[in-house]
Order: sequence, then C-alpha cells, then structure tokens
Amino acid sequence: MRLKQRQKEALLAWISEGLQSNEINQRASIFMPPFKVSRAQVDYYRQSRGTKIEEIKEQAERSALKSGFALKERRVEALNSLAEMLHEDLTTGKGLWLDDVKMIGSGEFSERIEFESFNSNEVSTFRGVLDDIAKEVGDRRQKVDVKVNAREALAELLGVPLDELPATDNAHS
Repeated sequence: MRLKQRQKEALLAWISEGLQSNEINQRASIFMPPFKVSRAQVDYYRQSRGTKIEEIKEQAERSALKSGFALKERRVEALNSLAEMLHEDLTTGKGLWLDDVKMIGSGEFSERIEFESFNSNEVSTFRGVLDDIAKEVGDRRQKVDVKVNAREALAELLGVPLDELPATDNAHS
C-alpha cells in the first residue's frame, strides 16, 4: 500500500518511538485516513530513513526538555502554588491544631476522649515545599566543602603569628 505524506510522517514518528509493526497497525487503524503496513514496510522505513528517525527522536527529546515541569520556572510556579495552599490551610483552615478523638477502654466501660493534636504532617510538608523552592532558585547549597588548616585557624583565633605556634606531627591541612 502506498502511503500518503501524513501517513508516512506518522509511521516515522511511531518507528522512532520504537513501536513494532503490530503496534503501528493498531495506531494506524484509528488514523485518518486509516492504513495498514507490513513488517517489510516498517523494516524498509527503519533502514532507509534511519537518520530522519534519529532526528525525530532528538527533536522529541529536546521538546520534552523544554516543556512542562522540565522548566525550572514551571516547577517553581507549581511549588509556589502548593506552598500558598498549605500556608492558607495552616493559617486560616485547619490550622496548626487538629481535633482528634481517642477511645480509652472497651465495651461499656470505654470512654471517648476529645483533644487537639499538633498538625505536624502539614507543617513538615509546608517546610519541605519551602525548602524545594529555595533549592530550585539557588538559595540552598546542597553541599559545603570546608577545608580548614587547623594551625592557621588556631593562630587566627589566638591572634598570634603562625610561626609562634608549636609545630605538631598531626597538623591537618
């Protein structure tokens, strides 16, 4: 069967996704206009259009990396929205304290005790979201590599020249 241009483009895209001929035919059956390909046709397009298929894959990957939550701005926007909801719920909704109930005892001697408990889960979640926002915008360092020369630090702390401190065998740089 000779394919129309749109059908060829769809076929190449499906091949670049790594689909097999039976999977391609499932999609092709609902394509407008519907079509069907043989395994030989799929193999032919894989061989003859190999570089084009690679280009399609690369373009799809680039597109994925430049859309949705792959974009830093979009992640920060979503985190800000979540932080706003949590903050509002903590300050005006349920708040920091939750109504809670426990039953003490059993049967006819059981007693219902009502009390308030601290909303630690939501507070922790809110703090985690704030931390994520800070990391996204670069306000949090992931690792700090600190190397201190102990003798120099001690000399500075004592306010004496380095050569006035006794030399030690286990001084670390």
